[in-house]
Amino acid sequence: MKQLRGAELKRFKRKLDRPEAEIVLVLENIQYARNVASMFRTADAAGIRQLYLTGITPAPPFGKELRKVSRSKEQSVPWTAGKTTGKVLQTLRNKGFTIVALEITDEGMSADQFAETRLPGLSKVALVVGNEAQGVSKKTLERSDESIYIPMFGKGASLNVTISAAIAIYTLLLK
Repeated sequence: MKQLRGAELKRFKRKLDRPEAEIVLVLENIQYARNVASMFRTADAAGIRQLYLTGITPAPPFGKELRKVSRSKEQSVPWTAGKTTGKVLQTLRNKGFTIVALEITDEGMSADQFAETRLPGLSKVALVVGNEAQGVSKKTLERSDESIYIPMFGKGASLNVTISAAIAIYTLLLK
């Protein structure tokens, strides 16, 4: 077994099936720039079409340390910043996106269950990821069409926001 590099890696990646649904990521009030930088790298890996940085979410340019975290993907993944979450969600809804909050709610379903039952037939999904401590805001939840969660079997109720976003994105992509 050998690791693929260079031209071999490019050939391998061309063979992968691209997901049918267009997925964008809305980062609402993310506090830490390191988390934002990490999400740029994840977004690039997953083929996310656009990142929306809303509220207090730090926007690039990133310093040297954070460029290492993002692998400079803020230069290749399209992003916009500075708008309120409500305005971004309305714009996305007008473009035909289904708004899906990554949050544990009384009406939510697991990301896996959503991917199996609701995702088929959807062509555009906007995944909203909230603040590290408070999660997705109440107003944003009210504006969301669905909420999904990642099942937690230990004593904790959450994962790091970047890990949660990555799990949710890949759950949606790989179904």
